Amino acid sequence: STPLSRGPYLQKGSASSMTVRWRTTVASDSVVRYGADSQNLNQAASSSTSAREHEITITGLTPDTQYFYSIGDSGQTLASGADYFFVTHPASGTASPTRIWVLGDSGTANANAAAVRDAFLEANGGSYADLVLMLGDNAYNNGADSEYQAAVFDMYPTVLRNSVLWATLGNHDGASANSATQSGPYYDIFSFPVSGESGGFPSGTEAYYSFDY
Repeated sequence: STPLSRGPYLQKGSASSMTVRWRTTVASDSVVRYGADSQNLNQAASSSTSAREHEITITGLTPDTQYFYSIGDSGQTLASGADYFFVTHPASGTASPTRIWVLGDSGTANANAAAVRDAFLEANGGSYADLVLMLGDNAYNNGADSEYQAAVFDMYPTVLRNSVLWATLGNHDGASANSATQSGPYYDIFSFPVSGESGGFPSGTEAYYSFDY
């Protein structure tokens, strides 16, 4: 059985960078291999730190470009293939057709949420959207880590491996999170730009942030 227990999922996209996150059941180092061809992942970004929560930021990317990637550690690849890809943001000021999936109050992890997901996949003709916005109440009832697993990561795995997920805090998420200290599952799970690294303005806190697309 694979030690991969969450993800991969994409965070903090920009025109020149992308953050890839995943979770494993055992601690290991982290390696993301990437390239313009799914059969030739000829570049890599890595961390030698042993962890179960893996977070790798790839920099020096070209705007509005599709990259294929794999995740794993120095000894094995845990996920890869033609459906593991991301697309960097267009350069600021560039006009580009944009598809955004906006999810509000989606954290029920039940048949209703699955029906919304399936309707999106059918209408969209696939799982890729330029970005996904979650408007809060992302995980019922209290924003616990296990509730996020059921309501987000187990619900939208094919979307999250391709599309950057941007979330905001609802009252359910806030039941187990503290915005003043940026602690709790919501803040552990998501990586948001605090220094303007995705465009927009530096906020200095993950409790609120801005980005450009």
